[in-house]
Amino acid sequence: MSKVDFFDWQLDCRHPVSLQKITKQQVLYDQRIDIHRAVHLIVVNYGIHSGKYGNCDLHIPAGEIFLSAPWEPHCSLPSQGKSMLLINIAPEAIQNFFFTGYEKIEQLFAMPPDERMTWLNRIPGKQHAINAVNSAADAPDSPEKELHLWHAVLAFLIACPVLPQAEYSYFTGSRRFSVVLQKLGKEPLPLEQAAKLCNLSVSRFSALFKENFCLSYARYERLFRLNGAAAALQQGSTLKEAAAEWGFCDKSHLARLLNNLNKKASDS
Repeated sequence: MSKVDFFDWQLDCRHPVSLQKITKQQVLYDQRIDIHRAVHLIVVNYGIHSGKYGNCDLHIPAGEIFLSAPWEPHCSLPSQGKSMLLINIAPEAIQNFFFTGYEKIEQLFAMPPDERMTWLNRIPGKQHAINAVNSAADAPDSPEKELHLWHAVLAFLIACPVLPQAEYSYFTGSRRFSVVLQKLGKEPLPLEQAAKLCNLSVSRFSALFKENFCLSYARYERLFRLNGAAAALQQGSTLKEAAAEWGFCDKSHLARLLNNLNKKASDS
C-alpha cells in the first residue's frame, strides 16, 4: 500500500483500507480540521493520542481503540510521544460487507464520539482484535497486505456488540443530516438548499447543525470541498484545475484558503 497524506485516501470498495503508522516523540498540534467520507480506526500502542472529534476532546490511551464516523470533523490536539495505527476505511465498503445487520454500525456512527469510544472499548476480546490489526499492519508489503488488514478490520467490526435500543437511540446526531451529507460534493451546496433537504427552516437547521458538528454549516461545507481540492493537488492537479473541479472562484481563491489553513496549523 502506498503512503497516505493529510486530506484524502482515495478509497473505494476495491481498495477499502489504507494504513498510516504514526510515531511522534514531540508535541504535535495540528489545528487543521479534516472532513471527509472515510472513517478512521485508531489503535494506540504507546502514549496517548489526543484529538477533537465532533464536539468532543478525546484522549485515547495505549491499549484502547477508536472509530471515527463519516463526515465527523476532526483535528489533532496537543499530545506527547505516541505510537499508533491510523487505518482509513471506505464506509461504503463496510456497508457492502454488512449486507445485513448494518444498523449496528449505523448506531456506532451516530453515537457522540465520547460514548462511542467507551462502547468500543467494552468489546469482548478487544485485545485479540488489536493484536490482529497490529499483526496485519506489521506484515511485509505484499499484494495480500491490504486484504489481511481489511479482514482484521472486519473482524473487529463484527465483534462490536449491538447497542440496546433502550440505552441509546441512533436517530440522533449526524443521522438527521444524512441526506445533506450524502449530497456534499464538488459543487457548493448552499445553506438554503441544505435546510430544505432536511425540511427545516434555515435558522433551525443552522442551530442544529452547529450543535452537532461545532462548526457552522457554511464553514463545514467549505472545509469539505477544501479537503477534496487538496487531495486533487496531491494527485497532480494544478491549482487552476483543482479550483474549477471543487467549486472555488479561481486558483488565487483556492490558494488563499489553503494557505490560511496551513498558517493556522503552523501557528498553533
